Amino acid sequence: MPEAAHVERWSRYVAEYHEAHPGITEDLLTAACDDTGRSPYDWLVEAVPASATTVIDLACGSMPLARRLAPRRVVGVDQSPGELSRAAAGPGWPVRGRASALPVADGAAGAVVCSMALMLLHPLEPVLREVARALGAGGTFAATVPVRAATPAASPFGRVLAALGQDGEPYPEALDGPTLAPRLASAGLGLRSDETTTFRRDVDGPADAERVVRSFYAPGAGPTRVAAAVDELRDQLRAGPVAIDYRVRRLVARR
Repeated sequence: MPEAAHVERWSRYVAEYHEAHPGITEDLLTAACDDTGRSPYDWLVEAVPASATTVIDLACGSMPLARRLAPRRVVGVDQSPGELSRAAAGPGWPVRGRASALPVADGAAGAVVCSMALMLLHPLEPVLREVARALGAGGTFAATVPVRAATPAASPFGRVLAALGQDGEPYPEALDGPTLAPRLASAGLGLRSDETTTFRRDVDGPADAERVVRSFYAPGAGPTRVAAAVDELRDQLRAGPVAIDYRVRRLVARR
């Protein structure tokens, strides 16, 4: 169980981060591709069955999934006014709300998706119970989360994490290990698949290096460390092209 101060620090940081940089995660990850040309968003949407005509996008941010899920009805739920304002310009129905109290009726959704946010939703158990409540019988829950463990220290990503002081920083929710399936099961969700793949994004120049660094969650890093991480990535660019590898894990469960 993470300490309350750790969780509070993350909660405050994430809220301020998304108000300051609405859409930054979408902007960065849309350009990251695996060996088949898919983005992390494409990979997540592949887990949503065609029969799911209503989809809840949990912690939706700027709703990058809505366009990929069209013409299905996508209801996005988030707490960030900045992210929801950007989401309102696209398809879907963005709603301000909490992951532990979804503003939908029981069984309203054929699928619930969560892109790169499940590790931040603490405590997780009430969130999983809400997901199960919102899903109809046989409904699908699909989520992606970043994988920082075992990142090679000498890789571009590893060097930036070290400069930010984040190479050992845990998220509020630890989703690895053997406890995840029982936690899902206790909420009425059966884990069906658990896969990890790598998506690569080229860094296009010095300005892009700063965007990439600022796209990383880095609570407590402070402006000095962020500037050092930007300089680190720019230094790498001087030696030649640089690509950032994002390892992403996809979890798929059924109601």
